[in-house]
Amino acid sequence: MTSNLKYWYLHEHKLFRNLSFSEIDALCILKRFKKSKKNELIDLPFSDKERIYFLKQGTIKLISINEEGEELLIDILQKGDMFGDLNLEKPGKNEEFFKVVSDEAIICTFYREKLEEIMYKKPDFALNYIKFIGFNFKKIQNSYKNILFKDAKTRLLLLLNMIIEKENVQSSTFILPNYLTQKDIAQLICTTRQTIISLFKDLEKEGILTYSQKEIIIPNIEIIKNFVQNVK
Repeated sequence: MTSNLKYWYLHEHKLFRNLSFSEIDALCILKRFKKSKKNELIDLPFSDKERIYFLKQGTIKLISINEEGEELLIDILQKGDMFGDLNLEKPGKNEEFFKVVSDEAIICTFYREKLEEIMYKKPDFALNYIKFIGFNFKKIQNSYKNILFKDAKTRLLLLLNMIIEKENVQSSTFILPNYLTQKDIAQLICTTRQTIISLFKDLEKEGILTYSQKEIIIPNIEIIKNFVQNVK
């Protein structure tokens, strides 16, 4: 991938729009973006320095492997998400991994210290970064509140609405490629797989969605959006 294309990949994201070509070029520590295919476990480079990762394209799962060798879903990351900001260690038991669930994922990585250097030089970028992190922190807080105080159906509809917003859906109908298993969804909203099966059946009867192993069809996203707006 050429440097010019790498620049525009990042420059499309609102966080990086005010950075010049040379600033983005100095920020990225990979000569090219890392491309990964579906079901691939992403091999993130080992480093003693703190790194930040930026998901330019695709969808990936953050998972851990328990002692029985089962995958435990921790989070789902989509286009535009940043992650990392930690000291990566060599893989071992119960480590966290990233698994590609879309056809392709494109990731770039940079050292945190490089990001801090640019923040010192460009206060407007620093402010945008603080807002970006604050938004993600608020999203995490809301997730915990939902788990504590919302019923399973509400949590499921909130999850679907979050995906709709992240995908920036413009049409009234949304077809979501079903990269999440029923077990994945159950883990994300802290319930059981059997509950998820029952909820999908109920939502199908209500005409809110149609579920299959291949895709989730939402014929009218406004129904979910209106429901979420009325959630206290």
